[in-house]
Amino acid sequence: MKALLTALAFALLPTAVQAESLGFKNNDLGSPLARVASDPRHACRAVNTPIGDTICSLRPNESETIAGAPVAALFYFYDNSRLSGIQITVAETDFQRVVDALAAKYGAGKLSSEKVKNLKGADFENRTWFWQYPEASLQAQRYAGRVDKSVIRYSDDRAASRVQQRRAAAARDPKQDL
Repeated sequence: MKALLTALAFALLPTAVQAESLGFKNNDLGSPLARVASDPRHACRAVNTPIGDTICSLRPNESETIAGAPVAALFYFYDNSRLSGIQITVAETDFQRVVDALAAKYGAGKLSSEKVKNLKGADFENRTWFWQYPEASLQAQRYAGRVDKSVIRYSDDRAASRVQQRRAAAARDPKQDL
């Protein structure tokens, strides 16, 4: 009986890992704007774009960490006052430490790789880890626009669908795209 329970526990382990909510520092995707807006370390501003209605970021002189690594930039994106995305920028030198911590929390991600070049023509291997959930995703990209910066992106894929619907509606009615 004990062996059966142990086998059952291991069989359910990937499901338990997948049940983990995607988010950063208790700010899970889908959580209300008030959770971040009420934190004095963050500044929020309304935006009028097809991708959301509010963006929050760390105030100047505030700091944050992820997996013990200093965060260079942190943005929370809201659609209809619900957290729809998080973007965290870290130094490339801290990338593997962050990926290891994400894998410990969410399980092994899928790895893809591509070659990128800097402005001097030097080749670099850009590794991207990806975690896909039924309605959300997490991406850790080693090089993001620069070879010294890495980006972690949490995305509510339902929000992306809503954005596509709004863009399609704006394309059908040019008066809404002014």
